[in-house]
Amino acid sequence: MLPDHLIHELRYIEIYTKRRFPNLRTGTYQSMLRGPGFEFDEHRLYRAGDDVRRIDWNVTARMNVPYVRETHADRELNVVIAVDVTKSMEYGTRAWSKKERQLLLAASLIYSSLADQVNIGFMMFSDKVLNYYPPRHNRARAWKFLEELWSSESETGESCLLPAIDFLGTHFRQEGIIFLISDFMTDDDLTNSRALNMLALKHDIVAVVVEDPNESHLPAGNSSIEYMDVESGTRKLVGLGNSQRDLYAQTMQKHHQGLINAFYRAPMDYVFARSDKHVVEPLLKMFSTRKRL
Repeated sequence: MLPDHLIHELRYIEIYTKRRFPNLRTGTYQSMLRGPGFEFDEHRLYRAGDDVRRIDWNVTARMNVPYVRETHADRELNVVIAVDVTKSMEYGTRAWSKKERQLLLAASLIYSSLADQVNIGFMMFSDKVLNYYPPRHNRARAWKFLEELWSSESETGESCLLPAIDFLGTHFRQEGIIFLISDFMTDDDLTNSRALNMLALKHDIVAVVVEDPNESHLPAGNSSIEYMDVESGTRKLVGLGNSQRDLYAQTMQKHHQGLINAFYRAPMDYVFARSDKHVVEPLLKMFSTRKRL
């Protein structure tokens, strides 16, 4: 059962999303097939047997020969929201944990999809795929997924995105959009992942990276602090001197840049969503950028 503070936030996000979230069909989504539709593809010379209703009379008048307007076929848009449920998502040093922010991010995408009559599928993964629901237009299924996401026990083991990527490459056959929501704290080599590149060739992939602000730096001080890796259970004593803080900050910056390089190479869009800030705004900014392209 979702707690009251999250239900209150979900109601706010639902209203906010309906007012401000852009249509999911805007941006790079187009059917690969030609046929009846509204999205323009190209003009070509009229051939015997073509439907005269497709003649573009403006172009025909300028060229003095009949031209036909080709369009992309209208097709149902399918969306899959894949969510990381490992223990690292429970981390949180501010008012919200990454898991709570992750839930609100998934909810904002669900509300937008439902408003746009889009088929939505869901996945939860850790170092393996835990469940997968193929895309359907089912409001009840969407709400049930949010309940399952919140009530699910955090999985032991390290975050691994490659098994989820492999699974989607095999089971998600319809052309569509995939949202990967995770903190991306993984040892996976995403930069050289052939599976990710192949998935990006067929689908529009958006990485939603959930971050806690305290993950990017060590706390102030000159002593030491014991850290525990919540996924592996190992503990380590870390010094808090200036050199250690600088080394840690450089390592996290390298990880951050490595993710950007991997997303760029795939290619795929990405959003960095901090747990101490409004989660919807980064998504709005990303969709606004896609709409202008």
